Amino acid sequence: MQRAVVMFAVFMLVLVALAAGVLTSHWPFWARAWQWQTAPEGWPENLPGPQRLLRAGGQALPLQLAPAALPADAGGAGTQLLLWASADGNGHAFTAAGLGIDSIINGRELAAGLLAPVYGLLSARDPGVLDRPLSHWIKRRQDGRGQITPRQLLWQLSGLPAGDFQPLNPASARAQLASGPDFERAARRWPQIWPAGSHFEMSPVNPQLLAMLAARESGMRYAQLLEQLWSQIAAADASGPLDHPRGNLAAHCCLRAAASDWLRLGLLLADDGRIGARQVLPTGYLEAMTMESPVHPGYGLGYRIAKYPGVGTVLLLETAGRQLLIAPGSRRAALWVGHGPAPAGLHRLLGAETASKSGAATAE
Repeated sequence: MQRAVVMFAVFMLVLVALAAGVLTSHWPFWARAWQWQTAPEGWPENLPGPQRLLRAGGQALPLQLAPAALPADAGGAGTQLLLWASADGNGHAFTAAGLGIDSIINGRELAAGLLAPVYGLLSARDPGVLDRPLSHWIKRRQDGRGQITPRQLLWQLSGLPAGDFQPLNPASARAQLASGPDFERAARRWPQIWPAGSHFEMSPVNPQLLAMLAARESGMRYAQLLEQLWSQIAAADASGPLDHPRGNLAAHCCLRAAASDWLRLGLLLADDGRIGARQVLPTGYLEAMTMESPVHPGYGLGYRIAKYPGVGTVLLLETAGRQLLIAPGSRRAALWVGHGPAPAGLHRLLGAETASKSGAATAE
């Protein structure tokens, strides 16, 4: 009997040691997963673990944003920041107490909106990059997933579903995409439900696959490629989570950047890829971005597309508590940050007539 008790005690000690070893080795995952599980609105403000700094350059568009009252038809109790401006950098800003136009905010899924401009840089070197199948970069991918193209990923037509998000399930590919330890491995293992190009579904794996393919196309890590863009458009450094130390940057979410730099991203696209007289993206690339999906009209390359009287075509990049609106016709953009759904009247800030009235009201 005593021998059996000793053997059982030894077995339990080994089991506890193994469990402690597994928990310790996966601690970065659990630390992040717990933040996802408990975050208000489902979005952690800060994710623990390794981060990658994206350095800004000295080429950002200067912004002159005059303080303004919150427009009655474009705000509400949930609005924290509202910035709107034209491509010359002049505009207006409403900021709640304790916040400013350069406050650092977690862009949440706005990070995915950087992929289309990044592919603009790649298409300047290789115009066919958007329509090559995934198997061009990953030779062993010869199944249906190998036929997916970057254009289909930007159109959300990959056939890779979003899936249920269970942050504390380490076996879930979506949980691994949110918390690590290997974003690319999670993306490569994602199951395909529908043939490429046949079904629209917003899925976080699409931007991560785009980042992986961009890295292979450019021969550098996605973070380095993104920094080439960021250094041309931003005035302040940004940071995003890596899956592990010296690993890959999250492309689908969680980039922390100044609110004014998110607005600058919108103004870059509003001015056909220009910053002042400097052409950053290929001339006419915005036309490709506004080409609507044949399967899901109203969605372009990474951005929803809407049309409003007096404003024209508007590109919308949106997630919980964030919305970036871009109007190429008036060369204007607006950024909203807050709680709950975005106000329905934000597009009215993008019309030239509205802009003039806002300026006059501020001057008074």
